[in-house]
Amino acid sequence: MLGKLIKYEWKGLQLPLMILMIVLAGTMILTCGVILTINPKLDETLAWYSVMALVISIFLYYFGIIGCTLGTTLIIVVRFYKTCYTDQGYLTHTLPVTPYQLLNSKIIAAIITQLLMILAILLSIIIILQVGIHHVFSFIPDYTYAELRHEFSIQFAELLNSFEDEFGIRLSFYVTYLLVYSIVAIIANIVTLFGCVSLGQLYAKHRIVGAIAAYFILQFVMMIVGYITAIPMYTRMLTGTYYENATVFGIMSPTMNLSLLTTVLLAVGMYFVNLHMMTQKLNLE
Repeated sequence: MLGKLIKYEWKGLQLPLMILMIVLAGTMILTCGVILTINPKLDETLAWYSVMALVISIFLYYFGIIGCTLGTTLIIVVRFYKTCYTDQGYLTHTLPVTPYQLLNSKIIAAIITQLLMILAILLSIIIILQVGIHHVFSFIPDYTYAELRHEFSIQFAELLNSFEDEFGIRLSFYVTYLLVYSIVAIIANIVTLFGCVSLGQLYAKHRIVGAIAAYFILQFVMMIVGYITAIPMYTRMLTGTYYENATVFGIMSPTMNLSLLTTVLLAVGMYFVNLHMMTQKLNLE
C-alpha cells in the first residue's frame, strides 16, 4: 500500500516539478547559447555586448536556480498542507492506511522530488561548464591544447596530494562524506518543514502564518544551537590549542557531525509532531 501512496503523491508533484525543470533548462540553454556567441575575433564593441549578454544570462541562470530550489520546497509544502489539512484532507484521512504509511509516503515522495531537482541543477552546471570549456579550447591550437591537458593533469594530481595532506582525508572519501551529510540534511529538513506545517494547525484562524512562524522560530533556535556547538572549534582556532597532527577535517568534522545530529534529532521530534497532529489534533478546514 505504501507504494501506491507514493505513486499518488508523485502524480501530484510531477507536473509542477516538470515546469520548474523547464524553467531551469531554459535558463541553462540561454546561458550556453550566449557562451557560444562569444568570439575573441570580434571587434571591441561586439565583444563588449557579448560579455554583457553573458553576465545577464548568468544572473538569470543564478536566479533560475534559486527560484527552482525555493519552488520545489514550496510545491512540496503546499502539497502536504492541502492533502492533509484542507478539504482534500477528508479524502486523504479516510483511506484504509495507517498514519505512518500516509506520512512516510509524503516524506519519501518529497525526498525524491528534492533529489531530482538537485540532480537537475548539478547536471545543468556541468553542461554549462563543459560548453564553456570546449568553446574556449576551440580557439586554442591543437598542440597548445595537448600541453594544457598535460599541465592540468599534473596540477590536479598535486591538488589531490595536497588536499589529503591538508584535510587529513582523501578527496573521494570527503566527497562521499559530504554527499551522505547532504542527503541526511535534506531528509531532516523535509520532515522539519512538514512538522512546521502541522504545528501551524494549532492556530485555527491563521494556520499558514502559524506554520511560517513555527519555521522561523525553529530556525532561530537551531542557529543558536549551531553557534553553541561551534564554540569548541572557534576556541581552538583563536587560542591555537590544536594537537600536533591536527588536520582541517579533524577540526571541522566534530562540529559538523554535532550540528547534523541536532538537525536529525529535531527532525525525529517533528516526525512525531506530524503523527500527533494528523491523529489526535486533526482539524480540517
